[in-house]
Amino acid sequence: MKTKYFASMLMLLCVHCTQAQNKTTILKVFLQTAKNDSASHASIQLFALNDSVAMATQLFNKSGNSFTVTQLSKYTVTVSCIGFATVSKTINVTDKPLTTTLFLKRSSTYLKAVVVTSKKPLIKQEDDKTIVDATVLANSSTNAYEVLEKTPGAIVDQDGNVYLSSMNPATVFINGREMKLSSEDLASLLKSLPASSVSKIEIQRNPSAKYDAASSGGIVNIVLKKGVKLGSSGSINVGYFQGIYSNQTAGVNINKSAGKINSYFSYQFTNSNNFTSLISSRFVAADNSLLSQKAFTKNGGKTNYIGGGIDYAFSKKFNVGYDVRVSLNNSKSNSLNSNNIANKISQLLLANNQSGINNKSNTAYIGNNFSGKYKIDSLGSEWTSEVDYTYYKSDNHQLYANSYFLPVNPVLKGDGTTDGLKKIITAQTDVTFKLPKKFTLEAGLKITSSNSQNSADYILDTGTVKYIDAYQTNTFKYKETISAAYLQVAKTVWGFTIKPGLRLETTSINGRQIIPKDTSLSIKRTDLFPFVYIRHKLFKMFGFPLIGNAIFRKSIKRPYYESLNPYPKYIDPYLFETGNPRLKPQFTTNYEFNVMFDDFPVVAVGVNDTKDIFSIVTYQNDSTKIAYRTYDNLGTNKETYFRLVGGIPPGGKYFFYVGAQYNLYKYDGFYQNKTLNYQRGRWFFFMYQEFKASKSLTLDMEGYIVTKALQNLYEIKNLGNLIISANKSILNKKANIIFSVNDVFKTNKIGFTLNQANINATGSRINDTRRAGITFRYNFGLSKPKDDKEFGAAPAENKDN
Repeated sequence: MKTKYFASMLMLLCVHCTQAQNKTTILKVFLQTAKNDSASHASIQLFALNDSVAMATQLFNKSGNSFTVTQLSKYTVTVSCIGFATVSKTINVTDKPLTTTLFLKRSSTYLKAVVVTSKKPLIKQEDDKTIVDATVLANSSTNAYEVLEKTPGAIVDQDGNVYLSSMNPATVFINGREMKLSSEDLASLLKSLPASSVSKIEIQRNPSAKYDAASSGGIVNIVLKKGVKLGSSGSINVGYFQGIYSNQTAGVNINKSAGKINSYFSYQFTNSNNFTSLISSRFVAADNSLLSQKAFTKNGGKTNYIGGGIDYAFSKKFNVGYDVRVSLNNSKSNSLNSNNIANKISQLLLANNQSGINNKSNTAYIGNNFSGKYKIDSLGSEWTSEVDYTYYKSDNHQLYANSYFLPVNPVLKGDGTTDGLKKIITAQTDVTFKLPKKFTLEAGLKITSSNSQNSADYILDTGTVKYIDAYQTNTFKYKETISAAYLQVAKTVWGFTIKPGLRLETTSINGRQIIPKDTSLSIKRTDLFPFVYIRHKLFKMFGFPLIGNAIFRKSIKRPYYESLNPYPKYIDPYLFETGNPRLKPQFTTNYEFNVMFDDFPVVAVGVNDTKDIFSIVTYQNDSTKIAYRTYDNLGTNKETYFRLVGGIPPGGKYFFYVGAQYNLYKYDGFYQNKTLNYQRGRWFFFMYQEFKASKSLTLDMEGYIVTKALQNLYEIKNLGNLIISANKSILNKKANIIFSVNDVFKTNKIGFTLNQANINATGSRINDTRRAGITFRYNFGLSKPKDDKEFGAAPAENKDN
């Protein structure tokens, strides 16, 4: 009944929006240039404040360009012209005709075929997403995973999950596509992508109906670089980073633009080395037996990354593109675990053993994307379609040996091979119509099909006999198909911009464990996810408008392949990881109100109400003293959060911003058939500072602090990270040398406590995070861009662009 009621209200709202009448007036735009300059090919675009799509585009007119605009509204006028710097101006429309003048200045010229451009702001807001420029973050990083870790406002935990405004992990996309990987596999993939391949990070805390409903914790979209239409150019880079172990990276990027064709190629090699030190203590029985573990793991690997693509413009209205990315990684790790069991009171040693584990892994990731865009009219109406195919294969060979010193037992050896394969295909089409009376309609269809298979073959060797390990030998097949359709509208009425939307998603999940026994699971359901966005101008502060935004949405989090697969993964003699085929989806209702100052988010307060929440849990068998990590539905969680951000806008010699977020969690549910009720709070502080010491030297400092908090039932102690870097341009600004130091105070370490049901454990985890590094980047120009009037030229007045 609630769904039908909401749908009826949505239809009434749409009808009301279409019938609303807004008075219009005329905005006239004049351009000025230096005495000997000509801007005859300048393109003038008009944007509504709440929309990134141009409402109208005209070619420069000496007598002035006239636009029909809505009274008492706000617009942005943007002027671009080859050879001139792009200029924008915000216009507050009254109830009378008005004129405005924009002055065009010549852009920076080529210095020996190298383009000098102005620096992009680190953070900016576009519609419903926050965009973080990854260039600065990549300067002190060796891979895309480290860039993600340094993204302002995001928290990456020890398991690779990313958190934004909620304790529910955000959904991570690459180039707008969900990878359908576990947090561990996704972290491995991102570590194989070079830092320089990341163009920007898009953060959407409350995505609209246009985006997948499986994003209760928000969306983090990692956008990889493509070719740029600046003629033929390129760059080479080399980097060296030293912690306890060293990392090296080197690569080349080439872009070429000629007429209607734009193409690019990039290659990056990375040699990475790291370590993990884990110390923990856990009660393993009711008789005060305490298990103390010390584990040291050294891991390293070599990655070869190749990316390329081409974009072809058939006309000014229609273009197609193809991109391919290949990442090949081979890695190995060596781990030594020491385990002691003693009586806590008498200190009597009851057991002592040691486990050595060696892993050799190979992974291959291939991503293909076909895209097309058709510009329907000059108002901004367009039709886009994409087909994406992802292939991800991994294999791992594991050898382990358990030596038992007390009590004395024969050495037990294990030899296992694990193979995993994922094939994901996504087809999507979206259309945006800019209709009369400033009415915007968006609609689209999407289908994603994911096929996965995992097989593990293990053999145990006691020294005298070898036999199949039936517990770890496993074959599991999984298929997931998500079909979706959405419709959303936008209209400004009486100063309120209202965007309601509905998204319909059909879920079909089928899993089958073939070995060791034939079992199956199936989830089939259809859900409707509403979305409402309301925006309104509040008042001015220091001459800038404060904009209020209210958001309501519903979302789903489905159990994914790895969380359902019952295959037990060996960690050490006392710990396994396994999936739970009985997991149910969880549903979240989000409410948020935020305020933006000059289109920068400064204050937000919200509530996330989640039902059937599932989380990583740890269970223990008291008789065998073996614990296993898995997933389980725990109950409900109500989370309230508050976020505040402030600082000095970029553009001057010194720029900074600081932010703070407080989350209050309230759990109500069950854990191992026992009542689970608790309430916890957490603070998250983050900052970024930039100082331009000279025209060629820039100093940066960024960091965060997370106070004691609960995460996946683990009580995490305070942790933080501080990063400093210096960027020096040389050789007439054709090259840069970047010095950086990560984790300056060595505070990026994790201390944890787990005290739930019959589990009582404490410990710490340290990685090789303190690193000093140097990166050299050289930019070269193969040729200057040509003034091609067929490709990228400004459209004629009153004609489709």
